[in-house]
Amino acid sequence: MSAKPLATNGALGAGGEHLRILVIDDDDIVREVMVDLLKREGHQVSGLPSPIGATKHILDGHVQVVVIDVMMPSMRGDKLAALLSRNPKLKNLGVVLVTGVPTSELESIAEEVNAAAVVEKSELHEQLLPAVWRAVKTRALRLSVPPLNGR
Repeated sequence: MSAKPLATNGALGAGGEHLRILVIDDDDIVREVMVDLLKREGHQVSGLPSPIGATKHILDGHVQVVVIDVMMPSMRGDKLAALLSRNPKLKNLGVVLVTGVPTSELESIAEEVNAAAVVEKSELHEQLLPAVWRAVKTRALRLSVPPLNGR
């Protein structure tokens, strides 16, 4: 489940719009690196230092993709991703997990919480943008598939 490049049109989404992305990481430096990388690609990006208030921020800001650090002191990122995936209002949210440990250890967890990709912090410059596009693609597939049995 490691991030793989996707064919994209620069920073624009399928409809030509810039993406609205939220980055959640307790490490100020890493969070700012991720925010800057994504902003340089033309996206609308905001950051939070903890999961507190994330759901409200996502809903109020019409966030399309959330990038979440796995190891945070207040709540693990995979637990937050699981909570977000169970919220009916956020069922189409794209999720990318970011970690300081080898991604192979987290790939099964990422699948359980519907994360589109896992990115190692040491590979942010190479893997973050492709991982975001994978989340966009996953989100688009969810939006285009009709619900089963009226659900």
